[in-house]
Amino acid sequence: MNKIKLLMIVNLFLFLSMLAQIMTGLVLFFGLFAAKAKLFEAITEIHEYNGLILAVLVILHVALNWGWIKSQFFKRNAA
Repeated sequence: MNKIKLLMIVNLFLFLSMLAQIMTGLVLFFGLFAAKAKLFEAITEIHEYNGLILAVLVILHVALNWGWIKSQFFKRNAA
């Protein structure tokens, strides 16, 4: 699989993971479904495990874009 195709897949899952993290975070922050202990516990677990998945996807995203990051942020001064 080439780098561009892998990056497209990683970006898609990164977006979906961020969406899930935001949604579960809002549910937890506002205490929605707090009265339903089992559901609230499930949402908490989803939020925690998805946080780990999100971290791995961010690391992959940075690794796949490292060439661009280096070229933009670690430029040599032409003095």
